[in-house]
Formats: sequence, structure tokens, C-alpha cells
Amino acid sequence: MVRILLAIALSAPLFAADQQPGLLDSARHGHTKDVEALLAKGADPEMKDKDGRTPLMLAAQYGHAATVKLLLAKGAKPDARDAQGWNAYMLALLAPAGGVMGVVHGTHDAVLRLLPQPKRFRVQVNAGWTPGQAVFSSCFMRPAELQEHLRGLRPDAMALEALERYVVASGRGLVAIVRADARGTAEFPNADPAPNIDATLDLLVQPGVTCVQGVDRLAMPIRAQLSVGGAAGLFDREFGTGVKTGMKSESAGNPNQHGPLFAAWAKSQVGPIYWAMVEALMKRE
Repeated sequence: MVRILLAIALSAPLFAADQQPGLLDSARHGHTKDVEALLAKGADPEMKDKDGRTPLMLAAQYGHAATVKLLLAKGAKPDARDAQGWNAYMLALLAPAGGVMGVVHGTHDAVLRLLPQPKRFRVQVNAGWTPGQAVFSSCFMRPAELQEHLRGLRPDAMALEALERYVVASGRGLVAIVRADARGTAEFPNADPAPNIDATLDLLVQPGVTCVQGVDRLAMPIRAQLSVGGAAGLFDREFGTGVKTGMKSESAGNPNQHGPLFAAWAKSQVGPIYWAMVEALMKRE
């Protein structure tokens, strides 16, 4: 009898280990009854796959609300983090399975409502602009006139206003923007931090104009720096260039087209900037 009990005790960890692939796969595919059965047999709800993701994380990532609800009821930890620092809420919100740049569909919305809600971050945004590398070669005006023209367009204000609109329309209530008055200088404004902010986002807009075959080719990279309490930045990246977030140069047949084209460029980049900021802030929590 003692030998039988000892054999059962020794085999229990092996049995639980055998459940690992089944539990993770069942959670990933939303097979809620299988998840429940495996948990009843002793499978560990906090087991992890090679990426450090638990069954709850996988169920959340792939939008399986019923499975998420069950795992939470069985004591799964919603604040657990994977190898990249993501928790279940972040995976449902930001991972490719949940949509691009936080645009998730209904099944993921149901998952997000089940999970503990993240804090709302207050972020002070400072915006400035500096001429891009090719800003002085417009087909339609001299360099001094072009710089004055850009000063009137206020590309920094375009980026800031586009970000504010995005936060209201698509930001899912995760961030409140605290505006610091932009001064239109060639450097980030040295604005005093507002009270009770969680982070500071500095945007340096770099409009460029190049005369090519009788038309102006426009580009507007945006350098974004996110910092907390004056410490080293959480990220320092350039948006609007490269394969993933870059845009092809836009062509303007006259100076009146500069403003709308630069505004469209800013609008195209504030989404990636916003979700990069949200991810960095959530990982830091």
C-alpha cells in the first residue's frame, strides 16, 4: 500500500507536466471544456509556453472570452507577464491576433472587459519642429520664404492635434494628453512638467521639401521620445521612415498643397506613436 501511494505521489508531477501542451493548446484555441477538464485533473493554470505565456495570456491574445472567464474563476493571475513583459490585457489589446495597433474586434473587447482595467496614463506632450534634410529645395519659393512658409504651417501643431484627435477617437481611454504649448523652435520646447503626469512625450517634427521634376516632394519624419521623471527615455524612435511605418514621398504641385499633405502625413503616424507609447507605459507598470 505504501508503495502504491508513493508511486502515485511521484507520478503526480509527471502527470501535471503531461497536461502542459494540452492546456496551452486548448486555451489558445478557446476549447473551454477541455481547459476545465485539464484543470480538474491538476494541470497548472500558471504553466508557460516557450514565450513565457500562460493559458490565460493565450486565451486573451486569441480572443476567447469564455476561456478567459473560466481561467480567472480558477485563479489564473491576470498580472503575470510573458518574456517580453506583456500581460493578458496587453496581449488582447496590442498583439496581432487582437488587431493592428489596438484596433480590436468584438471578441477581444469582451476579453478586455473581463480583465482588470489598466490605469489611465497622464502624458504631457511637447512638440517642436526642425527643417528636414531637404527642406530648402522647393520648386516654388526661395529657402528663406520656404522656412517662413513652414513656420506658418506649424507642422508641430499638426502632429500634436492629430495625436489628440487619435486619443479621443481610437485611444480606448488609456491616455489623457496634457498639452505643453509648442513654441515652433528647432528643438524640443523646455516646458516645465505639468503636475501629476506619468510620462513626457517629446515630438520633433522634421518636414522636408525636395524639388523633383517641377514638383515638390514632401516627407515628414517624426522623432518621438518618451521619458518618465526626467530619466532616460522609455523609447527614442523615428516614425514615418523605414519599411513598417514609412510613407512614400508625397508630391505637391504648388505650395497650397503643402499643408494638407503634411497634415495627412502626421495623421498617418500618430497611431503607431500612440500604441508604442501605450505599450512602453504598460510594460513599465
